[in-house]
Amino acid sequence: MATQKEVLLNLQKSVWQSLEDLCAALNVDDWNTITDCPTWTVKDCISHLVGIEHRLLGRDVPNVDLQDTNHLRNDQGFKNEVDVVLRRSNTVEELIQEFRNVNAERLIVLESQSDFRSAAESPIGQGSVADQVSVRVFDCWIHEQDIRRAVGKQGNLSGSVAEHSFQRMTNVMPYVFGKKVNAPEGSSVRFKIHGAHSFDIGVKVVEKRAVLVPELSQPTIEMEMGSDAFICLACGRWDPDMAIADGRVVIKGDESFGALIAQEMIYMI
Repeated sequence: MATQKEVLLNLQKSVWQSLEDLCAALNVDDWNTITDCPTWTVKDCISHLVGIEHRLLGRDVPNVDLQDTNHLRNDQGFKNEVDVVLRRSNTVEELIQEFRNVNAERLIVLESQSDFRSAAESPIGQGSVADQVSVRVFDCWIHEQDIRRAVGKQGNLSGSVAEHSFQRMTNVMPYVFGKKVNAPEGSSVRFKIHGAHSFDIGVKVVEKRAVLVPELSQPTIEMEMGSDAFICLACGRWDPDMAIADGRVVIKGDESFGALIAQEMIYMI
């Protein structure tokens, strides 16, 4: 049976390879295409991933004066923007090579780490090495999907990396429903996700705490959407009201309650 370290490193290598293969299939115009990440092009998404890995290797980052900061919401957002702006003048070839090189360096470090339970920093705060890698797999996959939507090259929405990433989003839905929505005692929601990786998520408030439940026979409300919509609402890529208005999200039950859930699904930028 594979260890936690082996599982996570295989996921990380898989998503890095998928991104490399995707980059190889892009043309000049694709690289300059705007994605759902505010102000970021396809090239900027790769620059962000490169910059994060350099930071995790402990490397110094030059100071940069940022011109447009209206879309930035926190300190991590500013750091991400610096990594992107620093590489705006790089050629695509230079960026791809830097992506390969820094990933190879990170892999050496991670493979030498004997205990994945050891403390480690990640973009979402202090945790273990396992937490750090889990977040990196997810972040790489999310930005891969940003790129794929932008250039119309759907892929990697099923398989181990996709399952890992969807599970991370699933695990946050009780927080969304219980804390952010402040759903009342006994209420429940079923998210019905369809696409290459179809699944249901059941959440119910039990004794003032929202929990995942395997089955919901009569949920208070049902939210039906494609996997792209689930990703884009959870990660703040799409406007929830517009997604509901154009049918990308279908609400069964109290529409105002459903709209509130959709608006609060975002838990990361």
